[in-house]
Amino acid sequence: MKIGTDGVLLGAWTSVSSKPKTILDIGSGTGLIALMLAQRTDGSSIKAIEVDAAAAAEATKNFKNSPWFDRLELLHADLLNYTQKSSETFELIVSNPPFFTTPFKVSEDSRSTARDNNHLRYEDLFSCVDQLLSPKGSFSMVCPFEYRNKLCALGLEHNLHLVHELHLKGTITSSFKRALMRFEQTQAPLQTEELILEESRHQRTFEHQQLVQDFYL
Repeated sequence: MKIGTDGVLLGAWTSVSSKPKTILDIGSGTGLIALMLAQRTDGSSIKAIEVDAAAAAEATKNFKNSPWFDRLELLHADLLNYTQKSSETFELIVSNPPFFTTPFKVSEDSRSTARDNNHLRYEDLFSCVDQLLSPKGSFSMVCPFEYRNKLCALGLEHNLHLVHELHLKGTITSSFKRALMRFEQTQAPLQTEELILEESRHQRTFEHQQLVQDFYL
C-alpha cells in the first residue's frame, strides 16, 4: 500500500493531548498511522490490527526497523474476531477505514481490500469501537465528506458523539472531499475547522505544511 494523504493527515491531526497510554490503529495497512502516533507520543503502547497478510508482514517489518519498536505491536487478525475475544480497552482508537460502499468488489487484490467497505462495514467498525474504547477515550477516523452525516448518526447509535472535525478540500475552489472526525463518549460542543490542502499542484498551503511538517524529509 502506498502512503496516502488521508493517512498522513489523520496521523498528524489525531489529538494526543490526553497522553493516551494505550492506542489501537484499526486497519493499519503497513503501519503508517501507528508509526506517526508513536513518533508523537512518549511511552504509549500501540497495537495495530490488520487483516491482510502481506500488509501485516510489511507493518511488522516497519515496526521492527523503527526507533519505537518496543512500543509497537502488529496483530494480524480480523477486527470482529479480535473484538469478540478481547477484554482490553484503549484510550485512543484511530482508523483510516476502507470507504467504498458499492455492493460489488472492485477487484480481488489487496488494494481493493483496503479500499472496499464490503470488507469492513462502518456499522461493524463503530460497534467494535464501542466495545474497545475506554470510557474517557477518543476515536478518530477519516471518511469521504459525503458520508459525514451518516457516520455522525451511526456514532450516536453507539454512544459516540462527534466533538471535533476537520473538513478537507484540495484547493480553495474545489468541494470538500474528506472529513477527519473525532468521537468521544461524553458529549461536548462540536468544534469544526476547514483545511485547504494545496495552493497549486503539488504546492501545499502553509496550514497543510504546518500540520504535516514533522513527517516528511
